[in-house]
Amino acid sequence: MNLNKLVIALIASILIPISLQAEEIESGSIAVIDVEVAIFGTEASKQAFEELAASKEWKEVEEDLQLKINEATEIQEKLQKEGPTMSGDEKLDAQKRLNSLSQDANFLNQKLTTMRNELMQLIQNEQAPKFQKVVSELMRAKGIKILLHRQSVLGFDTGDPTLNMTPEITELLNQIEE
Repeated sequence: MNLNKLVIALIASILIPISLQAEEIESGSIAVIDVEVAIFGTEASKQAFEELAASKEWKEVEEDLQLKINEATEIQEKLQKEGPTMSGDEKLDAQKRLNSLSQDANFLNQKLTTMRNELMQLIQNEQAPKFQKVVSELMRAKGIKILLHRQSVLGFDTGDPTLNMTPEITELLNQIEE
């Protein structure tokens, strides 16, 4: 009988702290945020991307890329239609041109990616102090003790708006910009 009481006391001493931790989690002390979505979802970020897409340099690179893609498509269509009647030299020249166009297109695509990545880095650097301030204030106001990055979480109740702070952070960053 003493053994049963000892077992019950041992189980209770294990389960009570676990249940207290579960209550703390339920009361909203943990939340999730997608930092990139919060920052790049702001109106200032959207405007910066629109300005990049409208810039002369972006348009020139994008236009050049499209020309390379169109030319490559034309060569491929010609090879399909006329391939059986083309000489070996003509086929070889067409293949060389396709390889050259492919390299050019890859370079231009990389250039666009670099421009986009540079803008993203600039936005992140500009938004970092504001972001940190807004996150800290919102955590304090909501009593959140732990904030997890969305990519670090295997799963959470996405239907519970109290767990996902991303939209609130984006909105607060927008208000700072106004």
